[in-house]
Amino acid sequence: MTDIHSHVLPLVDDGSNFYEKSFEMLEYAKNLGVDKMVLTPHYKNGVYTLSAQKITERYKDFCEKVKERGIEIKLYLGQEIAFSPSFYEQLKSGEYLTINGEKFVLIEFDYFEPCDISDCVYNVKAMGYTPVIAHVERYLYLTHQSVLELKNEGALIQVNSSSVTGRHGRKLKKKALSLIKLGLVDFIASDVHYGRKNDLDLGYKIVKRRFGKAVADDLFENNAKIFNI
Repeated sequence: MTDIHSHVLPLVDDGSNFYEKSFEMLEYAKNLGVDKMVLTPHYKNGVYTLSAQKITERYKDFCEKVKERGIEIKLYLGQEIAFSPSFYEQLKSGEYLTINGEKFVLIEFDYFEPCDISDCVYNVKAMGYTPVIAHVERYLYLTHQSVLELKNEGALIQVNSSSVTGRHGRKLKKKALSLIKLGLVDFIASDVHYGRKNDLDLGYKIVKRRFGKAVADDLFENNAKIFNI
C-alpha cells in the first residue's frame, strides 16, 4: 500500500516528537503492508511554520536514519497545508512543499466553519496546481453533491482510513463509505500521528469486502502513482 498522508516526520509538527517514535510508526506501517509513504507535516500559520528548506533538511536526515535502521519503506515528502487568507500568496512564492515535488497540493480546511472550497479549487487550478482535499469526510458542511462538484472542478479527494473503519463514529463511517460507493474518492490514507492507531490494513479489508479488490487497490495504492511514486 501507499500512504499519501502521514505525520511521521519527527520534530516538525504534532505527529512525532522523537525519532524512536517515528521509527516505531514506520515499522508498524510496514507490517501492515505499507511500502511507500508520503510524509506530510502540517503547515498552519501561527502554529506550524517551519520553512520548506528546514523541513526538507530534516526529511533528508530522517531518511538516512531510516536507512541505517534497516526499515524498508520508501519515503517521499509533502505537506498538509491549512487554508488561510495568505494561502495563494504563499503557494505562489514557493513557501509550501508539494507532494513529491509535483504539482499537487494537500490542503485541509476548517472542519466546522463553512469555507468556499470550490473557489479554492478554481484558484489553485488556475495557478497550475491540482488540489488534493485532505480528509474530505470531516468537513461537516460538505454534502455529497458538493464533493461531486469539487471532483468535477478538478480536485482530488482523500479520505482517512480511520473514518472508513468507524474509529470516529458511525456518522463519519457512513459518509466515507457512501463517498466511496459514489466513486468520489481518489485516495484513502492514514493521517497517522504518534498515539493514533494506523488502521490502513483494516480499511483496505473493509473497502475490498464492500466494493471489490480493484477499487481497494486503486484507493490504497494505484491512484498514488499520479505523484510519480
